[in-house]
Formats: sequence, C-alpha cells, structure tokens
Amino acid sequence: MSNAQLILLDKRKQSLKEYLVAVAASDGLNIKGVEIMASPAKGEKSLLNANVVIPALEHHDYNPKKLVEASLTRLEINEQSLSIEEFIEKSSEDLQVRASLKSSLPKMKKRLQDLIKEFCDSEVIDLIKERRNDALFKLREHSQELKNKNIVCIDIEATNISTDPEADIIQVSACDGNGNELFNQLIDPGYDIPENDKHNITTEMVQGQPSLAKAWDQIHDTLHKADVVLAYSTESDFMYLEKSAEKKMLHFELDYNTWLDAAELSKDLIGAMRWHSEKMYWFFKTPKLTDAYERVLNKPFPGDAHDALADAIATVDLFNAMLEKGNKSEIKPKKAKKKQEKITNNPFAALAQLK
Repeated sequence: MSNAQLILLDKRKQSLKEYLVAVAASDGLNIKGVEIMASPAKGEKSLLNANVVIPALEHHDYNPKKLVEASLTRLEINEQSLSIEEFIEKSSEDLQVRASLKSSLPKMKKRLQDLIKEFCDSEVIDLIKERRNDALFKLREHSQELKNKNIVCIDIEATNISTDPEADIIQVSACDGNGNELFNQLIDPGYDIPENDKHNITTEMVQGQPSLAKAWDQIHDTLHKADVVLAYSTESDFMYLEKSAEKKMLHFELDYNTWLDAAELSKDLIGAMRWHSEKMYWFFKTPKLTDAYERVLNKPFPGDAHDALADAIATVDLFNAMLEKGNKSEIKPKKAKKKQEKITNNPFAALAQLK
C-alpha cells in the first residue's frame, strides 16, 4: 500500500491584493509559491511538482468550486499545461502510487478551494460587479439613444503617438455603424516614414497618395455630418485630427462632445482591475482592441490589427456586440438614496430644516 498523496504548497510572498489585480478580470495567473506536489511519503523527495494557475474569477462566476475544477484542468510544468489526471499519471508509473494520489485528491481540492475563496471574498469583487452592472446599463441606454443615428467609426495610423507634436497622419479609415467602408485613405506625409511597431505602413506604400490637405475635405466633412463619431480611444484620434488641422492650417469644426469611446465602454465591461501600489487605489485597465474584440465576440480578431480600416470595422463589430449584451441584460438603474432627515430636539434647528 502506498502513502503517496497530493499536497498543496502555498508559499506566497505577495499580499492578496497583488494577486487579485491579475486574476479578477484576466486570463488567469500562475502564482509563484502555489504548487501541487505529488509526495511519495512524508519526508521523502517529491515525485513531481506543478504550478497552480488561478483562472479568471469572472469567467467562473466567482465560484470557488468552479474555479478549483478549472484550475485543475491546466496545471503547468515548465510551460506545459496538463490536467490533474495527467499530472498523477506523470508522477509515477506505479499503479498503487497513482491510486493513492487519486484518493488524496478530495482533501487537496478542499485546501485549494479555501485558498481561492480568499480571492472571491475580497472587497474588490463587489467593485468589479458594480462596474460591470453600470457598464451594461450604460450600453442599454446607448442602444436606445443611437437608434436611427448616423454613426461613423474612425481609426487613424500615424508616424508616432498622438502626444508627439511632430506626429503626422498616414492612414485614415472610416466605416458606418454596420461596418460598411466609407473611406480608406493612405496619406503621404511628405517625408520617409520612420519604422514603428504601431503600424505596418512604409514610405513606398504612400507614394502617389494624397497629402492630408488634399484628402481633408472628405475626412472632415464625413465626420462633421455624423451624429456620433465612434472610435477606440477617441482622445488620441481626435487629437491627431485637431493638431494636424492646426499645424497645416486646415478648417476644423469637429465637436468632441459627439464622439463616443468604445475603449472606455470596453474598459467598464471587461477591463481588468488593477491595484496601484504607490497611490493605493483600485483602477480599471483598458483592454487592447484585439483583446476586447476576442473577449466580447468570442472569436479571433480579423485582419491586420495595425490597419486603420480593419480596426475601424472591428471597433464597430465590438461596439454592436457590447450593445447587444446591454440589451440582453436585466440591469436596472440604481435608485437614488434618500437623504436622511436629521433628528433634533432644538426647535430653532427644526424650523430651519423646514425652510
């Protein structure tokens, strides 16, 4: 008879919050110090160790039992993923040892469940749920408000980030609210395009293409006539247009109040919560367009993530999918809290409250 058993090792050195930031709304976390060990007997050398990957809490309804079952399907050994059954088989070829390890599984599961319950009982979970509910309600409101509206979704590629005053637009693309192309224009900045990991546009690609000044009327007028301009990170796209118009002395009548940011909506709906260790507060991290698209639509991102038209169409698809989630939700608006009347025995103070 074998004395082999599965043992959960918990040698975490970070605070719970430091782990929560990575698992509350992410794809999971391989936590250093939390391992499952296949022990042949007390005091003897381990047969095999595997890291425990805590799955994304949201994806499993913050339910410790579900999270335990999910974590035991993807234990990791040297970047190789395997289930608990495969782990047991890999630990030993001895059938008695395997049987003993398997019989100890319920006890080990209980320990892992207690560990994961710490995450699910954290105060951060209520913050996440509240943010998600607010996002769904906001999306449902947008769905009603935007019916029959002229929506134009835009995306811009440039030589550098929008905060760089020397950055120039090299591609502007737009589609309507159904993803139909409105324009897709490469722009010649008038000089060699420096290499940049933010886009795949080369100097050769823009040769023979118009300058921004020549393409400006179509771009500006299409956006100006829109009821709503949609973008993934509206601030940067608006800044590119505004700064370019100022630098090249082009007319500019766009109103930022008519712009709607799909990135902000996706941040509220699926963004990962993070803990700012220095400033000591929770904040939500905006997901990349590719990640948001794949999370919400549950399918691979289509096309080139550095092409303005592909990004604009993907943004519309993402936005419409988020609106659908909002419509299907049964989230109700929060009831305004009634102001509590102050109770006083002072007749003058009571009289003042009536005024």
